[in-house]
Amino acid sequence: MDYELYHDESKRLGYWHGILMVPVNTKSTLLEYLSATRDNTTYCYPLSIKNIRKNRGMMYDCAESWVQLGVVSLVSQRKGRPEGLFLGRRVEGRKQYVQFTQTIGCKFILFREKDDHTRMIGHRDYGSKVETTFRMGLKGGLHFLGNEESPINIVGMHFDGHKHYHRHVDHDRIVGRLYGLRDYCSIAECDDLIDDRTGDHTRAGCQEWEDCQLLQLADLMVGCFRAVLTSGVKPVHAQLAAPVKAIVKRYREGYARMQNSRWRNSFCMSQCYLDSRQWRFETIDYQEGPKHLQPGLPLG
Repeated sequence: MDYELYHDESKRLGYWHGILMVPVNTKSTLLEYLSATRDNTTYCYPLSIKNIRKNRGMMYDCAESWVQLGVVSLVSQRKGRPEGLFLGRRVEGRKQYVQFTQTIGCKFILFREKDDHTRMIGHRDYGSKVETTFRMGLKGGLHFLGNEESPINIVGMHFDGHKHYHRHVDHDRIVGRLYGLRDYCSIAECDDLIDDRTGDHTRAGCQEWEDCQLLQLADLMVGCFRAVLTSGVKPVHAQLAAPVKAIVKRYREGYARMQNSRWRNSFCMSQCYLDSRQWRFETIDYQEGPKHLQPGLPLG
């Protein structure tokens, strides 16, 4: 299956790569729901988790709906169970829910470099360090999430801007050095594979509107995963991340549990660090945090 890839990052307690892979054939369906939420909330500005400071208002309602959409878009096997989904619509202040029955089939890779690249030496610049660990996370994620029956072909890569790297994203460092991909993983050979224009749809020279929305969804998803997996998180972000917390808890119950889940082969979480100049890889620790007042999306 063909996928487009959307990358964003979080830089608290390490460097977190968030890689959202959206199937080309269901991309328009996901965008319809994201757009409907914008219409219902009348929130038209860019969404980023760092800008969410209170758990009420148009921005929060829009972000809350998008996080729920992000989680249900990862469902890989429906099992006949619809989700009650909040799309930002309220009547007399009360949330209205719709029955979500589609299977979007997105995948999400979370990959953390524990030391924010500070131990990496011999690289020409900061961007090359990020590209190296992105490549590592992408390769591991593709191998974990794909298989012979469900091959993954990447036909586009979207990065949220290049100015913070002080140069464009290096195609050769990401794709040219991606050796040893298994047979069920592939990346299209095309000159315009990578788009690293800004994902802020209000700025000149941004990516296409649709791709900006999916980059912003990737921002929310990586932020929510980090909020679930680390301590010292703002309560509003912990509340926003409740649907992500529900599937992370399942993931931590083990491989066998996930094989019977609707999120089978839908997301993965891992981290790396340098030890005596050797890369070490491990799962990301998860400790149950305090309960929060508002429950997340019911995920039975």
